[in-house]
Amino acid sequence: MAESTLFRDLQFGREVYDVEIHGTGNGQFIGLVKEDGGPCRIAFRGSAVVRDGRRVGLARGSVAWVKQEGQGE
Repeated sequence: MAESTLFRDLQFGREVYDVEIHGTGNGQFIGLVKEDGGPCRIAFRGSAVVRDGRRVGLARGSVAWVKQEGQGE
Protein backbone atom coordinates (compact mmCIF):
# COMPACT_ATOMS: atom_id res chain seq x y z
CA MET A 1 0.00 0.00 0.00
CA ALA A 2 1.40 3.40 -0.94
CA GLU A 3 2.13 5.81 1.88
CA SER A 4 -0.66 8.35 2.25
CA THR A 5 0.29 12.04 2.06
CA LEU A 6 -2.03 12.58 5.02
CA PHE A 7 0.36 10.72 7.35
CA ARG A 8 3.70 11.41 5.67
CA ASP A 9 4.77 14.32 7.93
CA LEU A 10 3.61 12.87 11.25
CA GLN A 11 6.00 11.96 14.03
CA PHE A 12 4.85 9.38 16.53
CA GLY A 13 5.38 9.47 20.28
CA ARG A 14 4.40 7.19 23.14
CA GLU A 15 1.29 5.09 22.57
CA VAL A 16 -1.48 6.33 24.89
CA TYR A 17 -4.73 5.48 23.10
CA ASP A 18 -6.52 2.21 22.47
CA VAL A 19 -8.98 2.05 19.58
CA GLU A 20 -11.63 -0.60 18.96
CA ILE A 21 -13.52 -0.55 15.66
CA HIS A 22 -16.48 -2.83 15.00
CA GLY A 23 -18.29 -3.27 11.69
CA THR A 24 -22.09 -3.41 11.70
CA GLY A 25 -22.28 -5.63 8.61
CA ASN A 26 -23.93 -2.99 6.42
CA GLY A 27 -20.99 -0.73 5.52
CA GLN A 28 -21.16 1.20 8.78
CA PHE A 29 -18.83 1.00 11.77
CA ILE A 30 -18.67 2.17 15.37
CA GLY A 31 -15.54 2.67 17.42
CA LEU A 32 -14.23 3.76 20.79
CA VAL A 33 -10.98 5.60 21.54
CA LYS A 34 -9.77 5.33 25.13
CA GLU A 35 -6.83 7.17 26.72
CA ASP A 36 -4.57 5.07 28.97
CA GLY A 37 -4.87 6.06 32.63
CA GLY A 38 -7.45 8.76 31.97
CA PRO A 39 -11.20 9.24 31.78
CA CYS A 40 -11.17 10.52 28.18
CA ARG A 41 -13.29 8.55 25.69
CA ILE A 42 -14.24 9.40 22.13
CA ALA A 43 -16.97 7.35 20.51
CA PHE A 44 -17.18 7.55 16.75
CA ARG A 45 -19.40 6.09 14.11
CA GLY A 46 -19.40 6.38 10.38
CA SER A 47 -19.31 4.60 7.09
CA ALA A 48 -16.78 3.26 4.62
CA VAL A 49 -16.37 5.49 1.57
CA VAL A 50 -14.16 5.49 -1.51
CA ARG A 51 -11.68 8.37 -1.81
CA ASP A 52 -9.10 8.54 -4.60
CA GLY A 53 -9.90 4.92 -5.44
CA ARG A 54 -9.21 3.71 -1.89
CA ARG A 55 -11.74 2.55 0.69
CA VAL A 56 -11.49 4.56 3.90
CA GLY A 57 -13.57 4.96 7.03
CA LEU A 58 -15.20 8.36 7.42
CA ALA A 59 -16.21 9.06 11.03
CA ARG A 60 -17.24 11.88 13.33
CA GLY A 61 -16.27 11.65 16.99
CA SER A 62 -18.28 12.52 20.09
CA VAL A 63 -17.10 12.95 23.65
CA ALA A 64 -18.17 9.94 25.70
CA TRP A 65 -17.86 8.79 29.30
CA VAL A 66 -18.54 5.78 31.43
CA LYS A 67 -21.79 6.12 33.37
CA GLN A 68 -21.43 6.16 37.15
CA GLU A 69 -23.16 3.16 38.66
CA GLY A 70 -26.56 4.11 40.08
CA GLN A 71 -26.81 7.38 38.14
CA GLY A 72 -29.11 8.18 35.23
CA GLU A 73 -28.12 9.82 31.98
